[in-house]
Amino acid sequence: MRPLPSHIRFLLLHAATGFGLALLFVLGLLWSDPRGIGMLLRQSPEWPWPAVWLWYFLGLTFGSVMMGGAIMLLGTSDPGNTTDEPRLNRPPVKRLPDSGQPSGE
Repeated sequence: MRPLPSHIRFLLLHAATGFGLALLFVLGLLWSDPRGIGMLLRQSPEWPWPAVWLWYFLGLTFGSVMMGGAIMLLGTSDPGNTTDEPRLNRPPVKRLPDSGQPSGE
């Protein structure tokens, strides 16, 4: 069996991190019981399926956010950069001319 390509491992790692965060979120929700939502989930006749479905859909959401954020933070490497860290491309900032008026007073 050959290893997964690096881009697939990258996406799977971030998706798994999102599902892990979703698990922590659901466990925290069940433990802290804000406004009785944990008790509502635990007293459901179909327990534990409501909590499993909540974890699954939150995992999809958190995993998608993790993958999207990781992809957007990928930068191009700087030729002068000797580390493996990517460089983020930031647009130049244009300063507004000072009008001499005090602001907010």
